[in-house]
Amino acid sequence: MGVAVGLAGALLLVAAATAGVVSSVFGGGGGGGCVGVAYPDVYATHETRVAAAGAMSPVCAEVSVGGWTRPVVGEAGSGFRTGDRPGHDGVDIMAARGTVVRAAAGGVVVRVRCNVGGDSWEPTGGPMPCDGDGYPGLGGCGWYAEIRHPGDVVTRYCHLIRQPAVTVGEPVTAGQPIGYVGSSGNSSGPHLHYEAHEDYPATEDNAVDPILFMRREGVPL
Repeated sequence: MGVAVGLAGALLLVAAATAGVVSSVFGGGGGGGCVGVAYPDVYATHETRVAAAGAMSPVCAEVSVGGWTRPVVGEAGSGFRTGDRPGHDGVDIMAARGTVVRAAAGGVVVRVRCNVGGDSWEPTGGPMPCDGDGYPGLGGCGWYAEIRHPGDVVTRYCHLIRQPAVTVGEPVTAGQPIGYVGSSGNSSGPHLHYEAHEDYPATEDNAVDPILFMRREGVPL
């Protein structure tokens, strides 16, 4: 019960903080804007390096009036539950290896795992099976994180290049870097597999099309 109350409280604080950011950027009304993300130098250094290599990785995130932003800048590839991939519960966004992945909205991190070959592990602090590239048929999300947002919406970010830069219980804001694009788990090349779920915890039954969901939130993927 204490954990549930703590998480609910954290979500309320995140919702209030997000509303404050949106209000300050948009003048309390409408429009879009670019919210600067001031995080540790490691991210700024990395973004400069990736930009020089030609990847699209802006140093600020365009946040909608509703408080949502693109998790990564790239072209949407394999879609949600297509005819040839009926079990694909998200959308694949093509991006260069090492491109920064950002929280799509404010919330609280509820899961950080290494998931390959039908097994799943909490981070150990040491070498993990997800630390290298995966391959088609291996199965699993590789390194991934889940964020619970106000209203019990959950977003999932898969195939990260290494352990996510966030921990379970950590509050995050829209546009905050949470990891880097990789190819861990069931993957044929670098991309972000992004999911949206309209209930908590995230399950196959409550997954929705991320493209339609984000469009509704004012953020085209």
